[in-house]
Amino acid sequence: MERPDPTLEAPYASETLLRLAQPRRPEDRLMLAILLDGVALLREHATGLCPHAPRLVSTTVRWFAVADESWPLSFVNVCRTLGLDPAMLRSGLVRELTDLGAVALLDPQRPSVVPLRPVAPAASAARRRHAAS
Repeated sequence: MERPDPTLEAPYASETLLRLAQPRRPEDRLMLAILLDGVALLREHATGLCPHAPRLVSTTVRWFAVADESWPLSFVNVCRTLGLDPAMLRSGLVRELTDLGAVALLDPQRPSVVPLRPVAPAASAARRRHAAS
């Protein structure tokens, strides 16, 4: 795979994923759905359109940030299976989220979450009770 020109800005991750040809194999379609869902979740959180629980956001952020290749559904392996450059897609995601106002949502040094709108305490407590049962 040819390395992208570092002087060019990476396209938004959502644009890159939406322009991909529909994968033929069901498992590849599942991998694309996982990527699309992760990007959508972070976009919704970044814009405040649909703030998600901090734990869900931090788990999603970590999935995008970690360079793990040992797990078949790791971000790196999913990208490679779909013919995407993980670094370029990650860079596009950082640019997209930054442009949406989530400047520190993806921190390359240490994945962190910037809660843009707090989750209502009652809703958080109800989710924790539901998850515990």
